[in-house]
Amino acid sequence: MNLEAFNKILLFWLIFYITPGPVWLAVMATTAKQNTKQIITFFLKVFLMVSGTIQLFQAFSSVIFIEFVTKVFGEIGFIFYFFGSGYIFYLAFKAIKAQQSELSLELSFMNLAIIMLLSPKIWILFPSGAVIANELNLGLILNASVYAGVMFLVSSLLFFFYVIVGKIGQRVLKDNFSYLVFLLLSGFGLFLFIEGIRVIL
Repeated sequence: MNLEAFNKILLFWLIFYITPGPVWLAVMATTAKQNTKQIITFFLKVFLMVSGTIQLFQAFSSVIFIEFVTKVFGEIGFIFYFFGSGYIFYLAFKAIKAQQSELSLELSFMNLAIIMLLSPKIWILFPSGAVIANELNLGLILNASVYAGVMFLVSSLLFFFYVIVGKIGQRVLKDNFSYLVFLLLSGFGLFLFIEGIRVIL
């Protein structure tokens, strides 16, 4: 195995996941008021299942069909911007509604899967990481397996990192935490909507 290429993949995933986009904001809002048992249940039943299906599929597709994925996203990528922004606005609404009801945001398998499928960030950056993965020179399937495996490992570890960040935010901001999540999600949604308009102009 090309160790240098593997290290590049690991660095790629760390950079990709360390930015608190809609997925991590939704995770923080969902787990902020949950106890340890509820967090582990959410991790196993929702997050791990989505990460092990949707994102593994995206990672494999990006490595094996890199040219096709890049071409298709280049032609119809604006659709992801508009649908993605719309769904993020929906999540922002759910976050503020949960706050008003004094409940935690409920993030289901379907909610999280749709965010990942409609995220332009994923479809733009995954092919970039796939180029690095192909430097491993292990063959397409093994290259894709290493790429997807590192993604799965890094995302699982960072899940708990963002849970801790959310807990700290909830403790510091108290009732204002959900409003912060609402504003950040709305900001992401607006950014994607504007980017979508720029793509088609």
